Amino acid sequence: MKLGNKLKIIRVPILTPTLLPHTTTNCYLIGNEQESILVDAGFDQTDTKIALHREIKKNDLAIPRSIILTHSHPDHAPGVLQLVNWEPVVYCHRQEKLATIKAIAPWKQISYLEDGDKISIAGEEIMIIHAPGHTAGQLNLYIPSKQILLAGDNIVAEGTSWIGPPDGDMSDYIQTLSMIKQLKLDKIGPGHGEWVENPYEHIEFVLERRLYRENQIKSLLKDHGSLTVVHLTNLIYDKLPHPNVFEVAKRTTEAHLIKLIKEGSVTQLDTHYSLKSTK
Repeated sequence: MKLGNKLKIIRVPILTPTLLPHTTTNCYLIGNEQESILVDAGFDQTDTKIALHREIKKNDLAIPRSIILTHSHPDHAPGVLQLVNWEPVVYCHRQEKLATIKAIAPWKQISYLEDGDKISIAGEEIMIIHAPGHTAGQLNLYIPSKQILLAGDNIVAEGTSWIGPPDGDMSDYIQTLSMIKQLKLDKIGPGHGEWVENPYEHIEFVLERRLYRENQIKSLLKDHGSLTVVHLTNLIYDKLPHPNVFEVAKRTTEAHLIKLIKEGSVTQLDTHYSLKSTK
C-alpha cells in the first residue's frame, strides 16, 4: 500500500458561536486521497467551507461524500449547508432525526446509523457507538486500529460538557462515560479543544466532577432545606467564564436533580427541590 493510501484523521477546529471557554468546534476528516468522510460540519458560515477545503487540499484527501453528525446542535450540524456542492449523504442517529432535519434544511439527503454499525474508510474499520448523554441521539466513532474515539460533545478538552434538558440526560451520560472508558484508547477527539492525550484520566476527571456536583447539590439541599434550580445554580457556579453560560449551567444542575429524583434521594414540590426524608 502506498503511503498516500494510509488512513488520516485530521482535526479541523472551526470558529463557531459556541460556549466559552471554547471558541471553536472540531470537525474531523477521516480518509485518504481516494475516499474520506467528515465527522461534524460546524456552523453555517463561509469560514466552515474555507477551513475544510484548506485541510482537504493540504492533506491530499478526497472530497467527503458522507458527513456523520455526532449530534444536531447549531455549532456541529448546520455547516452541512456550506458543503452541499459535495452532494453528501448526511448520517445521524434516528433519535436525532427531527432535530437534524431542522438543522440542515433544506438539505434532505439523510440516512441513519445505529449502535454497532461498522463502516470502512481507506481499508480501516470504524465502529459506530450510540453514546447518549449530551443528547439522546449522540453518536461516537471508534477506530480500533488507531485506538481513537471521536466523542462529540460527550468529551471536551477543557473543563466538562454541559448536560441537561431538553436534549441531555445525566443518567445516560454517566453510563456512556463508563462504557467508553472500557474501550482501548490512545487518545480522544473531543467536540471542542485539542486532542485528549490522557483519555482514561480525562474520563475519570469528568466522572469525578459529575459525582462532586451531585454531592454538592445534596449538601446544599441539606443545609438550606429547599431550593430552586436557579438558586442552586447560583450557589454552585459562583464563577462562570461568561454570563451566557449560566443557562447551560442551570440545565446541568437540573439534569443532576432529575437523576437524583429518579434515584429517590431528592423530591420536588413546584419549583423547589429538597432532600428526601429518610425517617
